[in-house]
Amino acid sequence: MVEILQSARPGVLVAYLCLGLGLVLILVALRDWSVRREQRARRREVLEKVMVNNAAPTAAEVDVVWGDALKNLELLQHQLKGDIEGLEHKLEVEREQVQAKTDALKNLARQNRVPITLYELYEGMRHFARKSPEAQKADLEWHSKVGIQQIDVVETADVPPGHEIYFTLDEQTYLLTGAHHRYSRLSYIELSLYDSSDSALITVRVRPDSVGQRLIADAVISMRSGPWIQTLLACRAKMDTRHAEVSLLADHRDVMQLKEKFSIEIDTADDADREQSTNSSSTEKP
Repeated sequence: MVEILQSARPGVLVAYLCLGLGLVLILVALRDWSVRREQRARRREVLEKVMVNNAAPTAAEVDVVWGDALKNLELLQHQLKGDIEGLEHKLEVEREQVQAKTDALKNLARQNRVPITLYELYEGMRHFARKSPEAQKADLEWHSKVGIQQIDVVETADVPPGHEIYFTLDEQTYLLTGAHHRYSRLSYIELSLYDSSDSALITVRVRPDSVGQRLIADAVISMRSGPWIQTLLACRAKMDTRHAEVSLLADHRDVMQLKEKFSIEIDTADDADREQSTNSSSTEKP
């Protein structure tokens, strides 16, 4: 064979080599074609099985790539589920913390009588514009004792009706709005306090009794921290002092009337001072 190849011409040798290479390529192509034909036949059988049995094929039956993709998808879903559970836990912890702080702030506001303070201010000023000049002067003198000046009331015609009260408290301008909600068996007033920048400081809902002397129920809806809290608490303390002074003046008048009726004379060092205080306070609003 070697002698034949040596005696052969170079062109013939190249032809033999090309022929051999071509046969090899043909064999490789035939083998690939056979493999692809088997895969197509297997997939055709799977599809026929699905159509006959109406059952989903497994990943191994369809393709190895699908099997890997489904496994990765399962791992990804497990990871995403863990992330969601972690976020839910963090949200629950945050909700509990925020709820606890919110309840504490609401309790502080109610314990320090912020809703009743706003209600008393609202009821004491909302009819200011309808009063006579003399009554307005008396109201201003009364409210000046607790630090309120420059009262301006605007009635709102919106539904539900209410009032917008502009006033100055300790040299700071505030707006107190009231909206009256009335239903068949329930009625309440929603009061909101705003500062000079029109930012809502606090919103409460109060339900007074039939005569408006006390509150049956109250609730704090929203509240912002700020220096207004100290100002309003100081106003509450001054209001309590004014109420106590009015009560004492009323009791003192009763004592003076008894002294006059029964001609009782009691020498005390401060009789003149109390008499002067009574006369000066006789024009104030009880």
